[in-house]
Amino acid sequence: MVQAFPSAASLERLAGAVMCDQDDARSASRHFSEKAMAELCEEGPAGEPPTEGRAAVFRLVAQGAIDASLELADKLEAA
Repeated sequence: MVQAFPSAASLERLAGAVMCDQDDARSASRHFSEKAMAELCEEGPAGEPPTEGRAAVFRLVAQGAIDASLELADKLEAA
């Protein structure tokens, strides 16, 4: 644990190293389960694209994910 930094550059290097570690950890994680992704990618009978109703559900799920991400970003920015 460091309580004093010899220079601003050393603080920047430490903060950068922590952010790189967090990025590595997050890039290896999944935000959606494989089952959920498979459901989203399923096609209709005979390889037809999803119906308009199913496409509307996809849009709602995507919009919910975007809204949740933006809300989290706002909370992190405020912290």
